[in-house]
Amino acid sequence: MSALMDIDELKARGSDEGRVPVGGRPAMLGLGSDWAELPVATELAALLLRVPVAGVRLAEPVDFSALPGHVIVRIIALIRECSSIGARVDWSLVLSAEQLDLVPRLDHLPAPDSITVLEKGTPSVGEWRSSRNFGLLYFRKGPKFLSVVDQRSESDSLIIVDDPTMMDVFLQGLGGCAWAEVTRNPQYAAAARDLVNKGLMMRVRDHCVTLPVHMRSWPLGVALLGGTLASAGKQSDDVPG
Repeated sequence: MSALMDIDELKARGSDEGRVPVGGRPAMLGLGSDWAELPVATELAALLLRVPVAGVRLAEPVDFSALPGHVIVRIIALIRECSSIGARVDWSLVLSAEQLDLVPRLDHLPAPDSITVLEKGTPSVGEWRSSRNFGLLYFRKGPKFLSVVDQRSESDSLIIVDDPTMMDVFLQGLGGCAWAEVTRNPQYAAAARDLVNKGLMMRVRDHCVTLPVHMRSWPLGVALLGGTLASAGKQSDDVPG
């Protein structure tokens, strides 16, 4: 089993160009002993791209029935960002029976090691679709637009987000933020509601988070993605060339 490092050690290694001691092995990054100290998801992703780690382990179960909304959206953002850079995540999920509808909104993310429904016990983790399907919900950045691929239903869909307000709301939600921040005027409120209705953003009480994974590289080849974008008549800056 890999050794466990904390976020302070990760930051120290990151400032030292991510060097690992001679003969050393990448460690697991341990998070979650104090949810209030969770790092910002996008900043953590930048660190993990510089520092070799075996994966990220959330020490405490993620209890959606008890945690406040601002913590839940930051955890979702963190797991999403780990997925976007291919970092393994070890985590467990606790839900109330009334929260089971969250699973189809989140199961494009890395599967938890266990799921506990408080009133029903522990269902099979195999119900989590990402455990058998890759790339269920992701986005790529283009010049002045975002290309979102949603394969969570039987009919795949490509959503082009090119409205500046909607793009702003989408990008603000990447780290998890207060709902009031992205609904600060009628135009922004309409854009935020549209993203929620499309399943691209999730509201958790007074907070919200963007759901699609940022596909920074395409492990199955560029051809498939290129064909999808060509059908939209757009070229994505994220596509390597």
